[in-house]
Amino acid sequence: MRKQPDTLKYGLEDVVPRQELPLYTLQHIVYFAAGIIVLPIAVGLYLGLSQGELAEFLQRTFFLCGVVTLLQLSFGHRYPIIDGPAGLWASMLIVMCLVVSEMGDSLGELRRDLQLGILIAGGLVALLAASGLIVKISKLFTPIVNGVIILLMVLQMSETFIRGALGVTDESPAMDPKQMLVFLVTIVAILVIAVYAKGFLQSIATLLGVAAGWVLAVLMGLSEHRPAMDQIFSIPRVWAFGTPSFDPGVTITCVIGALVLLSMSFASLNSMAEAVGETVTDRRLSKTVLFHGIATILTGIFAVIPFMPFVSSTGVVLMTGVAARKPFRIACVCMIVFGIFSPVAAFLSSMPSTVAYAASTVVFSLILGQGLKEFQKIRLTNRESYIIGISMISGMGVMFLPDQAFSALPETVHFIASNGLVTGTILAMALEQIFRKKEA
Repeated sequence: MRKQPDTLKYGLEDVVPRQELPLYTLQHIVYFAAGIIVLPIAVGLYLGLSQGELAEFLQRTFFLCGVVTLLQLSFGHRYPIIDGPAGLWASMLIVMCLVVSEMGDSLGELRRDLQLGILIAGGLVALLAASGLIVKISKLFTPIVNGVIILLMVLQMSETFIRGALGVTDESPAMDPKQMLVFLVTIVAILVIAVYAKGFLQSIATLLGVAAGWVLAVLMGLSEHRPAMDQIFSIPRVWAFGTPSFDPGVTITCVIGALVLLSMSFASLNSMAEAVGETVTDRRLSKTVLFHGIATILTGIFAVIPFMPFVSSTGVVLMTGVAARKPFRIACVCMIVFGIFSPVAAFLSSMPSTVAYAASTVVFSLILGQGLKEFQKIRLTNRESYIIGISMISGMGVMFLPDQAFSALPETVHFIASNGLVTGTILAMALEQIFRKKEA
């Protein structure tokens, strides 16, 4: 174990003073909500969900997010890392919906296929972890690969952040000055407090910035519509999309997506370990992936977007200086309660998306720095430059292509090839193994 960094105010095992505990817990809840609400709403619309189904979709996501994160915190990696809807999965699901729509097939059938496909993918990941093979697979994720993954993930999300900042949507392609003002006020408030404040105030910069942005959004009439909830208390349903069905193309795509997403588990784990001054052991890695597989199985059963450990959690710890488990554990329990107590989930899901994008932009700027730090671990010769450059250029290039660019390919290949993060990751791993470094 390495020495705990001096930048941490409270380490993993430290006890947070009782008077500070509520605000740190609330700040974690804000990050949970900010990281959760955007993707389910976006994907739910592509999946063809009604307003009522979308509300349930959100509620199931809140509930399972709390359960899975608490499992990892208690029995898996034991770090304050949020598990929530994966951007990679969200983009893959959206591509699948577009392909199915182009082919004239039923979105309802796709939803049922996805439940079983995701469950099978999660079972395979859990099996790899239980068999010990995951330790060998992790050797593929070198600093070059991890750096490419993190940078491409941030770049892939950057369009979403800027569209959110400008209030640009497919229905309204023109910039909305009001939303841009809310975005700027939120992000400036967070940065000013984070950079110039001291002590406790500095550690809750995001919470204060989000509060300021939310109030301004309400005053400007930009508050989000709360989804309708028929009951005050409701237990999330399993197989909410109907009886699961099997489709080979969908299942293969889900398995490939789950395997590629393992890279994010490794990147998140290594990133957080470095932030708190620890080293990831093979045992901790295997336990993390085992529970990640279990989490993926649960997302299939509960019919939500599959989860991944958020690399942004490292940014939260770096910015707040608080890695203590207790406030994070309480936040996990709160998320489970929110998934059962409908009005709370409805309120949190009404956070203005512009405010959520602003908070995420600040955190992801720190994550981009973590990706650059991965490259500092290597000696940058021509070999490394070729691998990084080709992988990054290819991954970013795919992100700019229209959805129809790969429409001539088989359905499964289309799903994979049209995702820049997947393309760049596969290239980085392949090139790293093909052009092995010469032994000194």
